[in-house]
Amino acid sequence: MDEKAKKEIIKSSIGDDGYLTPESEQKIKDRVKELLKEKKSTKIYPVVVIGDTDLGEKEFYVGYFGQPTFPQFSKFIAAGKKDETVALKTLAKDTFIEGDKELVDSDSLFLFGAMPQIQAVMSVRHSYIVNL
Repeated sequence: MDEKAKKEIIKSSIGDDGYLTPESEQKIKDRVKELLKEKKSTKIYPVVVIGDTDLGEKEFYVGYFGQPTFPQFSKFIAAGKKDETVALKTLAKDTFIEGDKELVDSDSLFLFGAMPQIQAVMSVRHSYIVNL
């Protein structure tokens, strides 16, 4: 795809409200389905961060992150006892499948964009113990 075509896709990807258009969201959902078929992970979480074009960033960034494996999650838990931010960044690097690597490599995009979303993904499933 040439640069002109890429710019046209980006222009039509962000709505007036600052969020992705339904068409853009559908493309992301379609890519998740493809990655699942390729068995890249048992579960895939697409993370979208809207960039700041005034700072020279792209209009938006998309990263596809997989559900952590047991060793990856164990590494995250161990690192989290010392520094939760470093632990989340390590987890992001370990589970990144494809997309805009800047979401992991750029401190600003990670700390103020991707990290809160990854943190939300890491919340435990709804579970409980039944009193007997």
